[in-house]
Amino acid sequence: MYKSKKLEVFHSILELKGGNPIAIRLADGSHILLSSSEHANDYTLELMRKISGSSLSVVINKDRMEYISSKAMKELLYSISFSDNFDSEKCQNVSCSVIIDKEKILNGATISLEKNKTVLNLLELMKINHIIPSIIICYTKSSNQNIQNKTILDTGIMVLDYIDFFNPLINEKNLTLLSRTSVPILMCKETELISFRSKYDSSDLFAIILKKGDKQKCPKVRVHSQCITGDLLDSLKCDCGSQLKSAIKMLSLSGGILLYMPQEGRNIGLLNKLRTYELQSHGLDTIDANLALGFDSDQRNYVFASEMLRLLRVNEVKLITNNPDKCTQLKNGGIKVKETIQLKVDVFDEAKGYLETKKSRSGHNL
Repeated sequence: MYKSKKLEVFHSILELKGGNPIAIRLADGSHILLSSSEHANDYTLELMRKISGSSLSVVINKDRMEYISSKAMKELLYSISFSDNFDSEKCQNVSCSVIIDKEKILNGATISLEKNKTVLNLLELMKINHIIPSIIICYTKSSNQNIQNKTILDTGIMVLDYIDFFNPLINEKNLTLLSRTSVPILMCKETELISFRSKYDSSDLFAIILKKGDKQKCPKVRVHSQCITGDLLDSLKCDCGSQLKSAIKMLSLSGGILLYMPQEGRNIGLLNKLRTYELQSHGLDTIDANLALGFDSDQRNYVFASEMLRLLRVNEVKLITNNPDKCTQLKNGGIKVKETIQLKVDVFDEAKGYLETKKSRSGHNL
């Protein structure tokens, strides 16, 4: 039966989200058993111990380690084990709980470095799929590798080769244009929605075309990151909803394109963004809150945005943005940015700290 290695990697992410363990075959034929710390349950942990014949560890990255230890760390990954068998609640406390007792959480723990490149690549893949980048891990110990392999297969655990995780799917040009339809909106009746499908991603992508903006030689373009709280609820904590409305108003006058990107919370996902809100209520800013969960300060990637524009046959744009990184990434993706247009909106007091962080720490032009 034909199998696509890239699709297998995509399916392994779904397995982790479902709380199931997966196995990775290493170069010497041995295996790593691992499961998502966020989604694991006690049955999964016991199954992993039984198959591997070894103890389990929780692997977290440098940023999460700094948060729970309140110390500066140097290495990329840390493996944490405990003298007693730990349960899934302990895993979640170490990997992703917002409220933790920092004085006690690492009591009795043995901390070592995790230097397996495959593990690092997997955690990066988990990040862009909005899974907390932490795993429960064990290395198989069996002296008879054939028996070990059969045991893993008999349990139905998905097995992948370590080499499969060395090519990130996010950087692939794998979009297809799916549909184009007229959707009159309040600000502009001459509006169309164009949808796109990704081969290795479950996200919905679409472009809003106002007054046939894609037919212009150099249209105004806004690349807008989804913000459920701002776009739908008019949250006072950010300027996202105001920016969306202002951009649509601007484009409704001159024509243009708005790419609506499913990159909630700077691409950590809605549920994780709500976790960061809780961290912010305890004094962290938006950047440090992302880092405390093990995510990057900004995980947005504009590979898809560049590909969407190419599929629309748009190669040169006037970009509506305050974010220099957005401009740089589109240029790196082969799109010529002829001009940048600043987008200024009024905000409430609740969002002023958020905007100051964007300006002082992320370099936004505000």
